[in-house]
Amino acid sequence: MPVMPKVSVLMPVYNARQYLAEAIESVLQQTYTDWELIIVNDGSTDSSKAISNSFSDKRIRYYENESNKGLIYTRNLLISKASGQYLSFLDSDDVALPARLERQVCFLDNNPGYAMCGTWAYMIDREGREIKKINLSRKNSQIKCTLLFASSFLQSSVMIRRDVLSENQYDPAFPLAEDYELWCRLSKKYSLYNIPQKLTLYRWHEHNISKEKRDGLASNVQRIQERELHNIGITPSDEEMEVHLSISNRNMFGYSDKEYLTKLRAWMKRLKQANRKTGYYDQSHFDATICFRWIFACKERQKYVKSVALPISLTLKSIVLLAEMLLDRTK
Repeated sequence: MPVMPKVSVLMPVYNARQYLAEAIESVLQQTYTDWELIIVNDGSTDSSKAISNSFSDKRIRYYENESNKGLIYTRNLLISKASGQYLSFLDSDDVALPARLERQVCFLDNNPGYAMCGTWAYMIDREGREIKKINLSRKNSQIKCTLLFASSFLQSSVMIRRDVLSENQYDPAFPLAEDYELWCRLSKKYSLYNIPQKLTLYRWHEHNISKEKRDGLASNVQRIQERELHNIGITPSDEEMEVHLSISNRNMFGYSDKEYLTKLRAWMKRLKQANRKTGYYDQSHFDATICFRWIFACKERQKYVKSVALPISLTLKSIVLLAEMLLDRTK
């Protein structure tokens, strides 16, 4: 009977000729070696099949969809074919730095109460040049609060226990935001974590995203965030939802900066009050998260003085948590 690997690395592929070899090579170069790499080619019309099959390592398993089935179908198929205790995702245009699997296996082995861990990352452009650092929320309570506003994980940095993912697969009702939707669902039942080390290179293709896809993504993000707001008893008006979405996407059309920040301040006070009634989020972490989002909304609009005038009052514990969050972004 064959020995099952500890980690299954899952790689969906669709017309990935330009970066696929680099992505596969990054798995081969891992310091942790007890893995299998499962590739599913989702009906590519370029040389992705030939590139995948050019690697002779026996730990690589290659499959094909009969036609282009889409990313969610392919991700769920990858999960069904995995045999590892831990499942690690890597998109075909991203790169896993050499210590990534080792650090994540170590974390999950030593923290059995956690279902999943991601990592921090560097964002790179098409040529592999660093654009910026991606330092995400680390602790479980911070992650849960952050998910009300934005995704707290990079798909290509995630490692998750197979039994957890087998029971909680990607929902085809949320195309383009299926990962964000899944993290929100998991956060209700499990503890999650981001390792505060840059162990992934995430490639940004801003100009490759069509308007149709951008609109579809925005629509599904709104559905997810409306659902999350219901957890604290809020059914937002259209204007309130616009304000809430603008915290992450930085768009607030038709308002001056002063008008927008006035609306944002009122909305953040409402968020605090709603959570105080429901107790859904840890209040100290939630208040710190609200103020963290306020500070960055002000900085995006170059209203640096406004950022100091926080929209809600903070306890000493919340102040310490906020300071930790701000410090994390500088590392």
